[in-house]
Amino acid sequence: MKGLESLIRVHKWKLDEKRRELGDFEKLRGGFLNQLNDLKMDLHREQEIATQHADVSFSFVSYARATREQQDNLVASIEELDGKIEVLTDEVAVCFQELKKYEIAVDIRGTRQKYERQRTEQIELDDIAIDMHRRKSHHI
Repeated sequence: MKGLESLIRVHKWKLDEKRRELGDFEKLRGGFLNQLNDLKMDLHREQEIATQHADVSFSFVSYARATREQQDNLVASIEELDGKIEVLTDEVAVCFQELKKYEIAVDIRGTRQKYERQRTEQIELDDIAIDMHRRKSHHI
């Protein structure tokens, strides 16, 4: 029983680590999505300014090109994170299944031991009852 309890502790720790890692990647992904959204809004705002002011419109092309490059880099980073998140999600599921397998084994073992204790107690009580019945029968 001690070995299974140790395995459960190890798998709980491992599951917690995987969940924490997954959370970190999801938070990072959310940050990248926010940056991407901010870039899109900044580009739109700068485009409006460039159309209203001819004297700054010449620099908008360079700004737009740099912004698009940043957006492409963010999209690539998000796609890379999506792959890592998918792998980690699978790993979390596997860790959870392993943990449940050991927890179920401990529960089954506990139930079996409880049944055996009850069975032994019942046999002892039956023996006492039979012995008492014999003694009563012999005294009559």
